[in-house]
Amino acid sequence: MKKKTERVRFGTVSVIPGEDGGRFPRCTSLLIDDDVKVLVDPGAGLKTMAALNQETTVDVVINTHYHFDHIAYNYLFDRARILLNEQEAPCFQEKKNLASLLGMEEVYGPEWVDQWIERIAGGEARQSPYSPQNRHEWWLSASRVDGVYRWGDVLDFGKTRVQILGAPGHSKGFSCLHFPGLGVMYVADIDLTAFGPWYAGSDGDIDLFLSSCEALKAVDCEFFITGHEAGILRRKDFLAGLERFTAVIDERDEKILSVLKKPLSFREIVDQGLIYGRRYHVDAWVYMCEFLMIKKHLHRMIRRGRILDRGDSFIAV
Repeated sequence: MKKKTERVRFGTVSVIPGEDGGRFPRCTSLLIDDDVKVLVDPGAGLKTMAALNQETTVDVVINTHYHFDHIAYNYLFDRARILLNEQEAPCFQEKKNLASLLGMEEVYGPEWVDQWIERIAGGEARQSPYSPQNRHEWWLSASRVDGVYRWGDVLDFGKTRVQILGAPGHSKGFSCLHFPGLGVMYVADIDLTAFGPWYAGSDGDIDLFLSSCEALKAVDCEFFITGHEAGILRRKDFLAGLERFTAVIDERDEKILSVLKKPLSFREIVDQGLIYGRRYHVDAWVYMCEFLMIKKHLHRMIRRGRILDRGDSFIAV
């Protein structure tokens, strides 16, 4: 296999590694070099995407979902049609919809949302230490959608056919791209990172994430391309990595249960920093993600009878 900094081709599809090893907030991008030239998830990095924009004319940009690291450089391809899944397309039509799905309104309220929109619009806001929450690219790259795709669609770009597979859980409309003629699938943020699954938006869902991972196992393809770090994996390595990846969810449950041997309020649990670490809570978005992920785990374990909700506190059963 080639170095992670080099492009790998599968027929008409080139895999463009993300800068800095594809670590967040950069991602692996794909270029479909066919009768219609298509760029998937232009988040590999400014230098890489700017160079690509100089070397080829992109006709269509497909975003697998609306998160920053997969849309960041949409704006560079101003002559291309931007396509997003139908569930999330309203995010690109109204910034308040974007903020709502991300979780800002749920955690901080509508006034905070308005202030966030002002920050990203101006392009001069102070940046957050650990997240891209105030990046101007939010404004530039999430302001236009020219069409939608639907789960189950088969898109034809000439010699290349792409099947859209719905895989909700990471986000409301999260989609994987299957290239059946090439034996390849782009799984974006089912990415097998050591951090584990991310479902921290208001639209994230733990059980849907697990169901989507299970559904991927049945898809007939030999290569899986992740959106971060791991990159291109053969089937057996992807499936083995997927088991480790989803096991992190149970590990998070156990961490939460370990501190609930005595009653704690919701805020007291969040402030433990069990998922991200307390020192990262200085970033408002990291705290927001911690808040939402803890909330989802608590609700899931309450439903399963593992935690008792005492109204003002929670305790392990």
